Amino acid sequence: MSSADTPIADNGTLDRDETTTIRFRDVVAAEVTKIITHPATLLAVALALVVNLALGVVDAAGLVRLSVGDRLVPVSELGSVMFAPAYLFLILPVIAAGSEYASGQLRITLAAVPQRGRLAAAKLAALLGITTPAALVTLAPGRLTLTLADGRGFAGALADLGLWTLAYTLMALIAYALTGIIRSSVASLSLLVLIPILIATGILQWPLVVRFLPDQLALSMLSTPGYTVTELPPVIAAVMLTAWALAPSGMNFAMLVRRDS
Repeated sequence: MSSADTPIADNGTLDRDETTTIRFRDVVAAEVTKIITHPATLLAVALALVVNLALGVVDAAGLVRLSVGDRLVPVSELGSVMFAPAYLFLILPVIAAGSEYASGQLRITLAAVPQRGRLAAAKLAALLGITTPAALVTLAPGRLTLTLADGRGFAGALADLGLWTLAYTLMALIAYALTGIIRSSVASLSLLVLIPILIATGILQWPLVVRFLPDQLALSMLSTPGYTVTELPPVIAAVMLTAWALAPSGMNFAMLVRRDS
């Protein structure tokens, strides 16, 4: 922009708002760049992809049968096992949120984008723009191998892949928001991993409460409930998991706008 084109305020000075406002898409692009260039992003996707593919191949080939009660079942019937790679994938959103609070990075970001509402919205858009396709890439080889081997057909395989991608994306939103709220990557990831462990080991013995925790909702949504007593209809589970994603995301948004102002 030339000096002749620069907006002039009524008092004869440069209109700072007009010259310093960064376009929303540029803020989103900057946030996307920060996420995809962090080493943990590639690591999370690669690890989750490899484990998902291994599970898909093992199930499709019938290499492993696990004892459940008085019968042997394929790996795909154990929802908790099939969903385990999701916790590797959650490294991505956790690091994306937590890295802002390391070494004063957030202060630098706010200096570049002082409009905090715009920044919070851009961060959320960037997260969705990265995690959704990343989840698809992570899941596709393993889920397609498994579902096509099961004879579900291409349409059924795509529907299954879409549902699993949605579950990963919603869990990523929860992980991202939780990290932003408590400002600790280690604490949030530990909490997300610890809850399923406590459930699996029987330490948490309150089915009426446990069934509404994010991991159990995801399993019910995918029609692979971890336990009979925690099972919910898939549609209800999907609605509840979406609520879990929206509520802390809204809280994290508000806290970034208010707490960090």
